[in-house]
Amino acid sequence: MSRGRSAHGTDGVAAAPATPGAHAGGTPTVPGAREEGTPTVPGALVVAEGLAYTYPDGSPALRGLSLEVRDGERLGLLGPNGSGKSTLLRLLAADVAPGLVRSPGTDGLRDRWLALDRPVFRPWLSGVENAVALLELRGAAPPAARRAAAAWLTRFGLADDAHRPAGSYSSGMRRRLALAVAFGTDARLLLLDEPLAGLDPSGRAVLAAALSERREEGRTTVFSAHDPGFAGAHCDRVAFIVGGRCEVADAPARLLDRVGAGPRVEIRFPESPAPDRAAIGDPPHGVRFAAWSGQAVTLEVEDPRRTLPDALAWILRGGVSVESVDVRQPTLADAFLLLTGHALAKRGE
Repeated sequence: MSRGRSAHGTDGVAAAPATPGAHAGGTPTVPGAREEGTPTVPGALVVAEGLAYTYPDGSPALRGLSLEVRDGERLGLLGPNGSGKSTLLRLLAADVAPGLVRSPGTDGLRDRWLALDRPVFRPWLSGVENAVALLELRGAAPPAARRAAAAWLTRFGLADDAHRPAGSYSSGMRRRLALAVAFGTDARLLLLDEPLAGLDPSGRAVLAAALSERREEGRTTVFSAHDPGFAGAHCDRVAFIVGGRCEVADAPARLLDRVGAGPRVEIRFPESPAPDRAAIGDPPHGVRFAAWSGQAVTLEVEDPRRTLPDALAWILRGGVSVESVDVRQPTLADAFLLLTGHALAKRGE
């Protein structure tokens, strides 16, 4: 979550975003970076070149981040809290951001839309009134705004609650309302900050279908997430963001290729730390280290049924107690840990 203030209008309605620094007092700084022109990367809609951003207290949010957003793709941003994902989305939505180079199709505010991680609406207006007002604010004619609002509120399961005051909505309902507005804009570049937060399985399914439809229409969506499974299934590329930098961005399948295709065995320890690697020696045949942290060891194995007993006996040499053993296929969380050296927080942590 970004530490800067959200880009909202003074009346509390989510408004078209402007430069984050104008709201948060932060400073976008990119020495020598270009501020205008067209992207030099073929097929890129927006290119960030050494993008930097500093919070008002002087702490850096982005540290020379470089990443291209390709035309017509679904780009997922994965990273731990505080890594800079929200700040990046706000800068992608901003009117002026030194270090960003846009194509002509996204250089106007009406060409892009940001759905904030904490959506805010006029509480005294109904859900549909909020949606229509925001779509009209973006430039839709009243009849078109009403049609789009009704259609997307229905898709996100809010038809029965559309005429209730938005102030009575739960956090999950506000999230669905924000997504209904975002997809109703039909913006060429759609930016979603933590769209999965508060969504139930049916809401996640609607979101996945809407992302796929935008891709088929050649429109671009960039969203941040903490769920590597959803990102792997519904993104054309995933960018790993750590410490205000993009460590790598590639297709999910290619990221997984980098960590190997073998099944993973995750062994967790209740209280004591993982055993000392030097004390237990080399792993048995068919087993290799994939990750080693304070409370867990992740191993890559060729055949869990054959090698799991030997792997457990080898780990127990360290004199530790085992809390749980989980056998699974590799995920983007494994790729993230291997390629960045940082772990993604598990859901609920």
